[in-house]
Amino acid sequence: MHPTTRHRLLRAIGAWAVVASCSVASLAACSPAADVPPGTQTPSASQTPDVEEETPEVGPDGFIMGVASHLMWSRARPSDGKGLAEIAITEMGVQSLRDEASWGEMDEPNWTTPLQPVAEHGGKVMLLLDYGNRRFMEGGGFPDTKEERAAFLQYASTVVTKVGPENLSGVEVWNEWDIYMGWPQRPAVGSPCPTDPQDKPGCPMMYVDLVEAMLYPERVGIDQPSFREAAPGVPVIVNAISARNPEWTETVMTEMGKRGIEVDGAVVHPYVHAPDGCPGSSSAPAGADVAANCVHLVAEEVAEAYGSRVPVYVTEVGWSSYDFDGGVSERGQAVNLVELYVRVRATGDVGGVWWYDLINDDGHEDPAEAQFGLMRRADPNYHLAVPGELKPSGRAFAALAGFWNECHSVDGSYKADNREFTVICPDEPRQIILDAEEDELDAAIDDGGTLVDLLGDLPESSDAADVPEFVGRPVGVLPAA
Repeated sequence: MHPTTRHRLLRAIGAWAVVASCSVASLAACSPAADVPPGTQTPSASQTPDVEEETPEVGPDGFIMGVASHLMWSRARPSDGKGLAEIAITEMGVQSLRDEASWGEMDEPNWTTPLQPVAEHGGKVMLLLDYGNRRFMEGGGFPDTKEERAAFLQYASTVVTKVGPENLSGVEVWNEWDIYMGWPQRPAVGSPCPTDPQDKPGCPMMYVDLVEAMLYPERVGIDQPSFREAAPGVPVIVNAISARNPEWTETVMTEMGKRGIEVDGAVVHPYVHAPDGCPGSSSAPAGADVAANCVHLVAEEVAEAYGSRVPVYVTEVGWSSYDFDGGVSERGQAVNLVELYVRVRATGDVGGVWWYDLINDDGHEDPAEAQFGLMRRADPNYHLAVPGELKPSGRAFAALAGFWNECHSVDGSYKADNREFTVICPDEPRQIILDAEEDELDAAIDDGGTLVDLLGDLPESSDAADVPEFVGRPVGVLPAA
């Protein structure tokens, strides 16, 4: 059993189903590709990085406000016929949906059709490349031979061509590989790599082999164009971890640095409502400040191992609004969302955040797992996700997205003792105050500012009489016109 969260186990069960029909014959031995110059020899990342150290902003232009989705499991909203992607992009301001067209589904008709509405409504896809295909896999769910890696490269190039590289905000190479995600008969977490006893638990070297085969196929004897040719300019995001996993990250990123494998970002899933490898996470849900600190810590670990800084992509994070030990209230979920995006963006380490999940009951029967969404289901008994009304967290997402749309960055310490942030925008800076106090809001009004409720419940106000309604909320302040 994976020691972090209940919902991650349930997602693993769903993933195994994708490849459940694969052969489970004995796996072929792993054959790591040879190191190639010129590589970047990097120091060991065994020492814990100093999380107090200030770091430069390393993210790409802009900051992506994304949400994880499962568009293939949904149907339209009964009241107006809008689908999940349209609702997310046009009503909530979501810029990118993290979704997939799995390798195992590539022979199905209309394979990538569920992703089409994203581009049609002005959004982009953070595309997951993952899981096995029974036509090519000799067993298990990971590509562990040259032939299987060549087939995966062909899949990756094909799906990107079909979706369109211009419609992508990035590609994420596999999902939570370090816990054998996608492996139908996986061993216990913590076991050595099943196909190569010399590899470490979680098969990090096998993962590096796959990334190298995708980006530098000529090095490993694969007669295909590099994935970069199919996806010019598309960020390739690696470090497919289920939680903070320092040893796995060190192994993967150090080896990629040695081999000179150029990548564009690293993943982290800083769930902190259960023990998750993040300092301060525990069985009681920790707050957004703990998650932000964890993101910065992983950015330091990646930089030390890889030899250079790359943006971190938080491609899953969230809190369940179900009433259990690891859950929060619906209002608490909304407050955590705003604080998470603000603090994580303020680290300067991050290219984007994708909240998990877009809709409640997204293929899950467990009630705790089913309450991570930003919107409710109109029909919780239907076998596909049917969009309903926005939850408080969905309204908060929309409010924050609208407040800092087109702004460049967030200035201010991401740490727990800071509540005030400056948002750098094309016109004039704006302010965000978390858990706002009355005197702060009075001062903003006195300066001619306009208050914006970042939970999305209150109308904008520049009237001092309205200040008490905003107290205790995350508040944005627009400067005087």
